[in-house]
Amino acid sequence: MKKKVLAVLLSAAMVLSLAACGNGGQESSTPSSSTPSSATPSTESSAPQESTQPSEEVPSEPVTIRYGTHWINELDPNHTDDVTGEYTMSEENRQAALAALAAVKETYNVDIEFLQYPNDVSTDLMTSVLAGDPICDLALLWGGVEPTILSQNVLQDLTPYKSLFEDEESSWLLRDSLFGGYYLLNNEIPLVTYFPLVVNLTMLEEIPGLKDDSGKTIYPMDLFLNGEWTWSKFKEYLQTVQAYYANVAAPDGGKYEFVQAYETDHRYAALAAVHANGGAIYDGAITADSEEAIEGVQFVKELMDAELLTDCGLYDDGFTPEWTTGGGDFGLGCTVFTDCPNWLIGWESSQRSDAGQSIGIVPWPRPDDMAADDPSYMQSNNGGGSSVAILKGVSPEKTELALKSYILYWQTYYYTLGGVSTIEEYRQASAQKTLQDYGVDIFNETYGDSLVECFSYILGHMSTNYAGLLNLWEHGDWTWSELVGKSYYGVDGCPSYDVAIKQHLTDLSNITENIAAILKTDEIHDNQAPNVTTEDAVLTVGTDAASVDWTQYFTAEDSVDGAIAITADNLNVSEELDLATAGAYDKAVTVKVSDTSGNEKEASIKVIVYNPDNTEAPAVEAAETLPTVALNTETSGIDWTTFLASATDADGLDVKSSVTADLSTLDTTTPGSYDVTLTVTDYAGNTAQITVKVEVVSE
Repeated sequence: MKKKVLAVLLSAAMVLSLAACGNGGQESSTPSSSTPSSATPSTESSAPQESTQPSEEVPSEPVTIRYGTHWINELDPNHTDDVTGEYTMSEENRQAALAALAAVKETYNVDIEFLQYPNDVSTDLMTSVLAGDPICDLALLWGGVEPTILSQNVLQDLTPYKSLFEDEESSWLLRDSLFGGYYLLNNEIPLVTYFPLVVNLTMLEEIPGLKDDSGKTIYPMDLFLNGEWTWSKFKEYLQTVQAYYANVAAPDGGKYEFVQAYETDHRYAALAAVHANGGAIYDGAITADSEEAIEGVQFVKELMDAELLTDCGLYDDGFTPEWTTGGGDFGLGCTVFTDCPNWLIGWESSQRSDAGQSIGIVPWPRPDDMAADDPSYMQSNNGGGSSVAILKGVSPEKTELALKSYILYWQTYYYTLGGVSTIEEYRQASAQKTLQDYGVDIFNETYGDSLVECFSYILGHMSTNYAGLLNLWEHGDWTWSELVGKSYYGVDGCPSYDVAIKQHLTDLSNITENIAAILKTDEIHDNQAPNVTTEDAVLTVGTDAASVDWTQYFTAEDSVDGAIAITADNLNVSEELDLATAGAYDKAVTVKVSDTSGNEKEASIKVIVYNPDNTEAPAVEAAETLPTVALNTETSGIDWTTFLASATDADGLDVKSSVTADLSTLDTTTPGSYDVTLTVTDYAGNTAQITVKVEVVSE
């Protein structure tokens, strides 16, 4: 065993923590906008138009650089929880962040001030730039919001400052060029590909056809390190695996009856093949029709046609693969290879470990005509996580100082966190620590070192899938992953990928060209729809519809225009609404409002029509399983509706939300069982009571 390699990595990894500041890989569910419909008055960019030589001057007076974020808990080392008073960052991360702040202060006389956006990043950045008062100097963007922010044209092009990122220790902080400029920064060192190729090593050891003349198993890691891990070798390898397991029954719970050689989501396999071939969907321009991309997609189709790649997708709703099924089946021992979601690897590995099996993570193979050391041989990283940018309106002098401080901050942060002196040392130590966290047996005498070497290669050769970042990936009839699947299966009459991509290339290029066109202007674009708040209407049976002012149930406000008047012309009353009959009418009245930039928003209200002459008490049933209440819970925060299975009035209207509780018998400061009387009142004022047992439990 190559003890020396592990010894070097261990020395760095002993003090390494992989927790990182930022959003921790969690993605917001807030949808990102695509193309704004019109422009608002221009705001001049503060970045110089020609290349700038970095200044060596240090301010004589302290300068404050404001670093904005949507979640200050994970970025500010001095932030404390409002309730407990404890620091919200882990102590390892906090000490690294404090060291980074101190280095920036000592070197540049800069104080970094962390602030949380008061509302929403898309709105707060845009409105502050429009007002000529950027909310921050460094703006953190949660993963997925970048197309929306780029479409606003509120970010500086950092091309004039590119020289700050020339050395190896800082180059990773500058993201690739987009639309002819450098708008986005990194703040996290990528430590794993999004859907890496994982393999069950123990299952390989069962296959006689994978053994050499001495009886030792030839692992994929061996082939990779010997420069033999090519597409044809991968196909040959899968043929051997499939021949052995073709009639072996899969464990219970799997999707298929027999063990599969390579069960995966075809989209991630195709993406991996494209990047392994030096291609991309977007690489500063749409390149999904390049020879490299076409070859990668076609190789995966070749594996599918040979029944060596089993696609775990179901397409009943149009064309949506079950993207985590391959990983789940891998954890059950139902497939030998898969492209596993990175957040599931640890769980799937633990299941295999419980069964006495070991897993490995290996690079996706390269084309046969590509040299093993070809720099274009890359592993796909889906481009998730946060980005950071500098807003227009920040002066050139402050922009340069902010970038220098940013570079020093994150260098110091990772040096301190890993106990290392270079980013490469941190990356190497991270390879080992990440594999350990995933449950990979890196200390195995046979293949431990080779697993670390393979994973180190992956971390050092990752290519960002900007198609995911720029909304080219899915959620559309002819976005890339949809097009690949349709071409594989002939859905919607789609031809093979090489033909289909040329037919539908404009469906991708339109998305990027809209952003590119905006970035060529000096105008700031309002692409944020107005906010509409609603209130359900409660009316009595027989109410004259002509007498109802529906506008009172809606209010609308725009981040730029302010309040928007709601008029009858904005409203549409459903034909299903019957004010003569008691009932609950969903989406009975709909409003559509627009701001001066043409951004539209729709919202609807429910109309409750009840019988005011009803005198019958509502029918109430307690929940079959009652919730427990934690010790010392504030009674005002208890949701009493969860204690009810149902509550309806004489006409069947749901009145569960009108429940109140008699708290005179409840003591949440003392564990025990308490009888609590709940009262439900219907719309006509009739009441019904029910007594439930409330268990107060210590956590």
